[in-house]
Amino acid sequence: MESKLEIIESALNKVESRYHDVITTYSTNVIRERVFCYELYHQIRMIMGDEPELSLCGEIDKRGHRDFRRVDQKNPDFILHSAGSHSNNEIVIEVKGVLVKKQIKKDFQTISIFIRDYNYRNGIFILYNYSLYEFIEKFMRWFSEDISTFDNTSDNIYVMCKKDGDSKTEKILLSDLISSYA
Repeated sequence: MESKLEIIESALNKVESRYHDVITTYSTNVIRERVFCYELYHQIRMIMGDEPELSLCGEIDKRGHRDFRRVDQKNPDFILHSAGSHSNNEIVIEVKGVLVKKQIKKDFQTISIFIRDYNYRNGIFILYNYSLYEFIEKFMRWFSEDISTFDNTSDNIYVMCKKDGDSKTEKILLSDLISSYA
């Protein structure tokens, strides 16, 4: 079986362009993160098969969870874990279809909290509709002054970008991105 990260990357490569933006009655290109995430969830589950060793959950609500501090009760887009236990927390995933500084920062904070405080092995930030180059350009412009805020978990966070349905996923480990611009 593929590694967990390879499963996510393979699934991301299978998401077609029609899920990157949605045709509506009022516009031809509307970005709907939820539509993209539903298709990504479907593709991940197809790769994982009928009896996965881990549970894939979408937007699992941590409000009221006794093991999560109130301030940490976030709802990441996906988690891959052994349900009912903290012993096999594999991946926390946040997804964005637009580059908005405040949203990007919030997503990286959520990923970092799950890795640092709740024993998730890895985090993945998925950005669709943009290349890795476009992400890096914005990320470094926005966060170059406070890049140290990402250091404590950057060895465990991957950035995956997929420009459109025809392109392959580009990825980088956040610590590699940071060190290349330090």
